[in-house]
Amino acid sequence: MVTLRKPWYAAAAILAAAVLIAGLAGAGPGRAATARPGTRIVHTHTGHVNAGKLVRATTRKTPFAPTKAQKNARDAAMKKLASLPRAPIGPHTTKASVQQLKGPQTALTTRQAPTDFKIFQDSAVPSQCAGCAQSAINEPDTANAGRFIMQTSNWNIAYTTDGGGSSPQWQYQDPYSLDGSFCCDQTVISIPSRNRFVYEGLSLGTGSQTGFDIATTATWTPTSWCVYHFDGSAFGGTAGDVLDYPKIAYSNNYVYVTWNEYDPTGSTWLYTGLARLPIDAMSSCSSISYNYLTRTDNFTFGLTYGASSLDQFYWVSNWYTQAAGSGTSERIFSWPENSTSYSYTDVGVASYNFSGGSCASQDGVVTDWCSRLDPRWETAWISRAEYNAQANSAFAGDATLGVSITAGPGGGDPFPYVIYEYFKLNSLGYIQTSATYNDGFAIAYGACSPDVYGYVGCVASWGGGTGTTHYYPGGLILIQDNVSPTQPWAYSFNLSGAGNATAWGDYMVSQPYEPEVGPWITTEWIVKSNGTVVPHEVVWGRLRDSNGWYRWKKT
Repeated sequence: MVTLRKPWYAAAAILAAAVLIAGLAGAGPGRAATARPGTRIVHTHTGHVNAGKLVRATTRKTPFAPTKAQKNARDAAMKKLASLPRAPIGPHTTKASVQQLKGPQTALTTRQAPTDFKIFQDSAVPSQCAGCAQSAINEPDTANAGRFIMQTSNWNIAYTTDGGGSSPQWQYQDPYSLDGSFCCDQTVISIPSRNRFVYEGLSLGTGSQTGFDIATTATWTPTSWCVYHFDGSAFGGTAGDVLDYPKIAYSNNYVYVTWNEYDPTGSTWLYTGLARLPIDAMSSCSSISYNYLTRTDNFTFGLTYGASSLDQFYWVSNWYTQAAGSGTSERIFSWPENSTSYSYTDVGVASYNFSGGSCASQDGVVTDWCSRLDPRWETAWISRAEYNAQANSAFAGDATLGVSITAGPGGGDPFPYVIYEYFKLNSLGYIQTSATYNDGFAIAYGACSPDVYGYVGCVASWGGGTGTTHYYPGGLILIQDNVSPTQPWAYSFNLSGAGNATAWGDYMVSQPYEPEVGPWITTEWIVKSNGTVVPHEVVWGRLRDSNGWYRWKKT
């Protein structure tokens, strides 16, 4: 079996897995592991799904416009998703709970980045067409395999086979050819060890037509998919349950998918789930057996992105539905690949305001573009400890688990901002929290991932303003590495908008530029003055990453 080429953090992940597995031996459900007091061990459930469906996606050079029936179904689906209630929340922090923010701001008026900060590519994805109705709730994701790039947003799938060119020629796939009940919430990842793209798309129909699809394709033929459909009954629920907010990530041998499950009417949140699916069986389009878990005490899981989880997968949750902890604690989960049980532990953190907040400018020119915002969107990663916020090598080669969260206003900032929590990977001890903030505008939907060197690349949206100053929402990219280990990191406000949006998000994603070359890739988006929504595929890094970029650049 092919496995990932193990970079610097493999040894740390293997050691962590060995420690946990030792604790699992002889441990029953709910028994504390020996690695950390308070750790709990839980067994997972098993499911099975028949062989996938081979589909050649309908493709053309211009974006697909839905039919009238598809548009009506989409409008109904979006209305239903917008009405889904949030999960209950236990005792949580408020603005008054937050300590004063410390450290320099990420400012527009100072030097934005060291001189070797490099944007290798900024390509607008011309996804507009009559009837496409591209949404400012763009929810994009982008992954690459060399010059092959897949880009998804709420209602489009775009790809290019010349992604290293100065002007990539984008082509478009019809998402309805993968699932006739397709709705939205698409994501995509690249798995270099298998030369596969893995796709997820939400579907909303009737009965078993409601759920999500997981599909795989070879990176060099990104239109031939093997599609697996999952409805609520696949995870112990009912066919017709609404599976909202699905996300995917991977480890050595598995793809992980998480979702929030609601009853068929969409009136009641039931639980949050995570399933582990075998990569190789899906790559051959075979029938698969899988493991899954569901929890009612946490709402929404944040998965580790990129190749940051190898022999053991990590994920987090900061939303506690029953007990106190939201805004003061992080629940960290881990699941060894060779086990059907996972563990979790709660770790106290510096408090932050566990709420949304307004991103509107104070003069009213920029409307509240983050009206849908809450702190549930988290991304997690594993990086080199010597490049964490403390900028030292005090952890004897241990790795760091980092988590990015959008915090509500507080600490002297009238706007939401992004915080980063740091933990020692093996002991899961809390280190500290840092922040990307500016008290003149909002920064939200931060998302981070590690590159092959263990450095971290992040993306976020920004906008708002105080007094008579205002900024329409745009894009911000950042680098945390040995050159910029402390706040403010190397950064660039590389994308500025010119129009309003009453809703934004619900998420952004950063991924390493593959295969293992140094830069990062993401999709940002803006609203133009005429109301047109324009996604931008962006690749950035350091000048030292140029060889990795030019390796795949089209000549």
